[in-house]
Amino acid sequence: YGHTVPLSDGGKAFCMIYSLIGIPFTLLFLASMVQRIMVHVTRRPIQYIHTRWGYPKQSVALVHALLLGLLITSCFFFVPAAIFSNLEQDWNFLESIYFCFISLSTIGLGDYVPGEVQHQQFRELYKLGITGQYLHTC
Repeated sequence: YGHTVPLSDGGKAFCMIYSLIGIPFTLLFLASMVQRIMVHVTRRPIQYIHTRWGYPKQSVALVHALLLGLLITSCFFFVPAAIFSNLEQDWNFLESIYFCFISLSTIGLGDYVPGEVQHQQFRELYKLGITGQYLHTC
């Protein structure tokens, strides 16, 4: 968002090298993790409900997909937005969801920057957590 940037030439070079190594490694790690948990999260629950209660697989798969979508949306948008709307005095819930979406989609416009209030409780810890979130979305 333009607030945490490397200023030295060495810092800029480190950031580029780190990104060249870190981004593919992160993608490989995430693909591997998704591949391993996919069976446990998708196929087994659908098969279990289909055989246990006899519901049609297509209906079970649709409901399961909707529930997974709601869970993922809650974990990545609604829960963080609720936290931001409580920690950031000037943000309402819609602005917090907007910030989460803009950050996670890697657009990062910089119009909302968390942790900028000077007398915020646990500000240093909060800024450290936000920095981790910034690195994750880079």
